[in-house]
Amino acid sequence: MEEQALALALKVASHIGHPVMIAMFALLIAASVFALALRAKRHLMAGVLATGIIVLGVAPFAASAFLQSRGVYHVQVVVLRPDQSPVDIAQVKSSNGGEVKMAAGGWQLDILPQARPAGGIITLSALAKDEFLRGRSTLVLAQDYYPTATIQLVADTSAMVRGVVVDEDLGAIAGATVSIDGYPDQAVTDQKGNFVLPAHAGKGQIVEVRAQKGQLTGRLSAPAGKTVEVIISRE
Repeated sequence: MEEQALALALKVASHIGHPVMIAMFALLIAASVFALALRAKRHLMAGVLATGIIVLGVAPFAASAFLQSRGVYHVQVVVLRPDQSPVDIAQVKSSNGGEVKMAAGGWQLDILPQARPAGGIITLSALAKDEFLRGRSTLVLAQDYYPTATIQLVADTSAMVRGVVVDEDLGAIAGATVSIDGYPDQAVTDQKGNFVLPAHAGKGQIVEVRAQKGQLTGRLSAPAGKTVEVIISRE
């Protein structure tokens, strides 16, 4: 019975990260080890093992108390996709300028007392560049020195498409209408054939650009955020 309880406690403890919970599980495991050793009539070993486990378990709690006395925050940052699955690769930044480091289960940001902003409010942002996702989250630093911030990502639609519309002889076309397939936004080229309009996509994401003036039309697959050249001609 004690063996089963010990195995279960170890399995649960492997998913615990908060120092208070670690200390509680250390006490539970120590009690189980102590009981097993007593049954085997190894009293000295029971005492040594139980003491060692308790010390190891209470150490994070003591460290937490020490950090709290110094006013140091350890912020755990979790980044989620729109389907709520965790993101493993992303650029995570903090408004207070602190270094956000990779950690188990996400990222971690340590905030020293002198770096704590007025009001205790920080903004965290994340960009999953390869997936064209981005998000932001606001966290208030209060009494919990081990807070968790969750950044919910959404599709990045911040990029623009800039470029020029020309004819087959590469002459600039003024007054041409330019749009992105699937969206109603339109831009009209200036006297030099230049245009700019929202890409409705993230930087580097491929979009379909369409330009038209009278009987002249042109299409181009291009990465959002880049300067493009659309050639129009009679179909």
